[in-house]
Amino acid sequence: MPVRLPNPDKDFIGQYNRLSASQVNTWKACPRLWYYEKVRRFVMPQIPILFVGRAVEEAICKTLKEAPTLIVATAPEDIYAPTPLDEDGRPNRNYDEKWPADQLLLLPVSKWPTDKATLLAWAEKRVLMHLAASLEAMRAEWSKHDRRAGNWEDDVDIKRCAQMATNGIRMHMQEVEVCYNTIDDAELEQWRSGHRHQWPAPDGRGYTLEAHPLAQSGEIKWLEAWEIARPWFVDPDAKPFMMNAVHPEHWFQGEYDLVYRWGNQIKIVDIKASLGNSDRSGDYVEQMRMYAYLWWSTHDNEPVDDLEIWYLAADAKKQIDVPSEEELNNLGDELRALWSELREETPSIEQCPPEPAPMRSFGPGGIASDEEPEKTRCQRCDWSHICPNGEWVGDQPSGGLFHLPGLSTETKAIPLNELETRHTVTGRVHALINGPQKRITIAEGNSAFADVQIKASEYKDGGPTVPDDLEKGELVGVQNAFFQINYKGALVLKVDPFARIVRLNEGDEETSLHTPRARWDVVGTVVYRTEKRGASNRGAWCRKGLMIMDENGSLKVEGWQADWGPQYDMLEPGDKVVITNIGIDGWAALERGEMYRVSRLHILHD
Repeated sequence: MPVRLPNPDKDFIGQYNRLSASQVNTWKACPRLWYYEKVRRFVMPQIPILFVGRAVEEAICKTLKEAPTLIVATAPEDIYAPTPLDEDGRPNRNYDEKWPADQLLLLPVSKWPTDKATLLAWAEKRVLMHLAASLEAMRAEWSKHDRRAGNWEDDVDIKRCAQMATNGIRMHMQEVEVCYNTIDDAELEQWRSGHRHQWPAPDGRGYTLEAHPLAQSGEIKWLEAWEIARPWFVDPDAKPFMMNAVHPEHWFQGEYDLVYRWGNQIKIVDIKASLGNSDRSGDYVEQMRMYAYLWWSTHDNEPVDDLEIWYLAADAKKQIDVPSEEELNNLGDELRALWSELREETPSIEQCPPEPAPMRSFGPGGIASDEEPEKTRCQRCDWSHICPNGEWVGDQPSGGLFHLPGLSTETKAIPLNELETRHTVTGRVHALINGPQKRITIAEGNSAFADVQIKASEYKDGGPTVPDDLEKGELVGVQNAFFQINYKGALVLKVDPFARIVRLNEGDEETSLHTPRARWDVVGTVVYRTEKRGASNRGAWCRKGLMIMDENGSLKVEGWQADWGPQYDMLEPGDKVVITNIGIDGWAALERGEMYRVSRLHILHD
């Protein structure tokens, strides 16, 4: 099966600590690059082309999901109702009402495509209908990203996108044609009788069928070949990262683009909305080899039959040699050792040296080339300005004392790895507000109160974050929560999946609400700036931020535009700054600094 869920009773690694093909390729490209992006959590500039690829793939998959017996070529792109999902965001196995495809009536037979040409014409029109909507959705997502770069109107060529989407559909039609010409009678009758895989290819229908409602009689029809040849892919309605294949030992995971399973074959296809003429084409080959290993390890050592990369801009398929059993064993040993090195314990920056691999050359279609690359890996790297192998000279800051303008005393900045981001406090329940936005107020005597904001209902290790029958007056501990003083001077505790409220008994040790430190002074090097804009009932708003780093850690600091002061617009990446009186907020493993009206930004000059 293309999906293998983790076993919660044996998964002691967790989804955030697994290895993936992209991590492996990043590490091999440069260990320091991996460290910056996976440990320090630096986010590369989000250029439109990254979102275009997702839009093209989504349009292709939405077309593959549809049936030409149910939908005319010019129908709206959202004619299928959304797939019913379970609480985890996967298609719901227990849904017992009509599925989206069952809610549509069959078209008159006169509207059905009857040969390859009419079927292809239908599919090409459908993919362009979906592409327009997918591009608009991706444009909106790009515009909201705080690291967006480039210009959508200038950087996105609609005609090129349309050609890539059409090329992808034509490549799939080649599979449909082979199915039409070679499918055996036994498999055809099995499909007609309603056979479904455990994880069927998304087609708007449920997991079991008594007989397929689109089955015909006699020789196979082109419409049936379309249905039978449909590959598995991630249902476009499913939540992200919910349909991974996870290694039996839980240390590796991946998500396939397409998996063709008819004709007693397993063909894994990766879709690339590119020409394939960049260094990344070398990564894609390694990615496919790792996918072959993942399939093999999750299917009792049964190998895949075929591996392909579809370069849509080049209109070319690239065949990848399937690794032998010996190669798969060796690859598994290599990946397991790499997981132990990178994820069993987080390596230090010294263990991730800035040693980039040479750049590789490829022509269109991912064909290896002997041409000399135009730039080195460091010249192309987004982090060259803060890397000792790039433009950075000297040492990174690590806390210290600073005499800042306008202050009579020195400011003591703390190293970023010494920030106390989560705290445990105790108090008595003073007030409870139930409902979708559950909130609790706890009190220490009659003088200190804290607003406890419940942002997650389930604790990371299972169980609720808040006891269901909590009552006013009970003694509780708020464990491992983010602690802040808001702009009004009130104490605030935030409960996310890594925090929870527990009952305490009279006489248990208590921790005062006055114990945690809520404001911090930090120093660091500016890695990049961020910006979010939007509108609300109160008008337009803007939140700006900085990613800063020091010798031992990194921190993203955000705040409303007015709280940053005039020096923010004078900053350049690579500048050293001191930021005073910031709070700490975050979600799960992601932490961030919060600017307030009393916070100040100071640029340090050598």
